[in-house]
Amino acid sequence: ARKNREISGLQRQIDDVPSRAELNQYQCRFIELHNQVSWKHKETKQYFALYNTLEDTRMYINKEVNLLNSIHDNFERAMQSESQRTAFMKQLDQIVDGVKQSKIKVERKKQDLKMTLSELQDKLNEVLDRQRLYFKTVKDFQDECKKNELLQMKLQQLTSA
Repeated sequence: ARKNREISGLQRQIDDVPSRAELNQYQCRFIELHNQVSWKHKETKQYFALYNTLEDTRMYINKEVNLLNSIHDNFERAMQSESQRTAFMKQLDQIVDGVKQSKIKVERKKQDLKMTLSELQDKLNEVLDRQRLYFKTVKDFQDECKKNELLQMKLQQLTSA
């Protein structure tokens, strides 16, 4: 009875260690899960980017509408006298300067984003190169493990014969 308990205990310990096939299944499943999570994350980031772009567009359109309404409202009054016309023209010049500054600011932001994109693209290429090397190394390691198992079986056959 004692030996049976020891044997069953040892068998449970052996069963607790996953086989190579189980490890491969776990690895495949983890890769599948990782791909699903990555895809969902990418999709979410795209939605955020779309929302931010649309929100910026809405903000600029609202500013443009407010600006045009302001010009329209003040135009009639400005044309009544020479001094009001001059003040109106100065106001328009200030508005044009503000629009130009906004344009410059947006163009700078665009350039910064292009630079960031370029840097991220370089990093991505580096990571992809590392990933290729990793997969090649894993495949080489698996091939060597198979060779090792074959050699161990041959050695076991030779020693038992």
